Amino acid sequence: MEDPLIYKDRFENLLRVAEKITATLNIGDILETIRDQVKITVPHAREACLILVDPEAPTYTRPLHCTMKKEQVNCQLCKKGKEIVSKALGEPVAFQCTSEDGFPQPFGSGADDRSVCEIALPIYDGREPLAVLSVVTQTGHSFAERDMVLLKDLVNLATNTIINAKKYHKITRENLTLERIMSHIKPFVPETVRRIVEKNPDAPALEKTEVDVSILFLDVADYTRISETQTRDKVNFIIEKYFSSFLDIIYSHGGDVNETAGDGLMAIFQGDETEHALNAAAAALKIRGQTERINEELRGLFPPVTVNMGINSGKSLVGMTRFAGESHVRTTFTASGSATNLAARLAAACQEGEILVGPETARRIKRSMVIWDRGVMSFKNFKGSFHVYSLVPPA
Repeated sequence: MEDPLIYKDRFENLLRVAEKITATLNIGDILETIRDQVKITVPHAREACLILVDPEAPTYTRPLHCTMKKEQVNCQLCKKGKEIVSKALGEPVAFQCTSEDGFPQPFGSGADDRSVCEIALPIYDGREPLAVLSVVTQTGHSFAERDMVLLKDLVNLATNTIINAKKYHKITRENLTLERIMSHIKPFVPETVRRIVEKNPDAPALEKTEVDVSILFLDVADYTRISETQTRDKVNFIIEKYFSSFLDIIYSHGGDVNETAGDGLMAIFQGDETEHALNAAAAALKIRGQTERINEELRGLFPPVTVNMGINSGKSLVGMTRFAGESHVRTTFTASGSATNLAARLAAACQEGEILVGPETARRIKRSMVIWDRGVMSFKNFKGSFHVYSLVPPA
């Protein structure tokens, strides 16, 4: 049974250290506090070191110094590799006394009034060595049973601190890696999907639902000709130059680009029925004006680009579409249905930079924007015909 006096000392020792280490979250400060408490725990201690032997230690804490020495000596430099430290890593505890003339006495031998004793207690995470606590006594002193019990308590505190620091560092490193990965993936993810996931990360509502939307399809006319007459670098420059400005316009009008191809893109506009139709139309007009400005800017350097656009409004199934093969799964966020298909057909029917809108879009925007009746058109895979209109830029 443990001596009641030692039990009392243990309680006071742990309470004192706990009060100090809870005042900081810095791993280095906590380890130094534990190490510094050796002086109070073992009053006849001359110096104490916490030697971090874990190869990963520099990633989660700073090197510690010997305490109770005037000079700030790095524990790693003055202790690591010493026989007693090496021996401690293979045993529960290592102990030795050194005679007055400096010659070590056999391990486990006692101390006389002219000897200095040192103890080394290992710190492990399972079987992996993390650190060694080394304590050196003043001349003529050794370690009593009470000292050993209290020092082991400090070792337990240091063990938990180091293990927790390693886990925290690992989690932080994994989070940073995840953030880097996500920063690269983010440009490929529609803004709508990011908002849905951020709203409810545990169970994002990505299933398809019927939503009233306006769909804008955009195609670069004569893309094949441009690709055949220009170098690959020039084609990439042209597409990135124009499309980068188009994206800004679409997002500023509340749209979301959910699909892109080499020569075109698809954008979804949601919200109030009349409002998203007007937003899609306004974005299309600005894209047309931006195309003309970039054409003028690049005059003489690149051939002018013509952009055709089709807009249609109505009910669409909006959400995730999942394609599952035997070994891979591909998921995309899109709007599907006849309203979307008609917008695509309208874009394909455009000529020389037109903006064609379907009958439902025209009905919603006709009081706010100028449209020109193009008459009735028929489209592939659609039964019947549709009244089609051209969106006219303001004078």
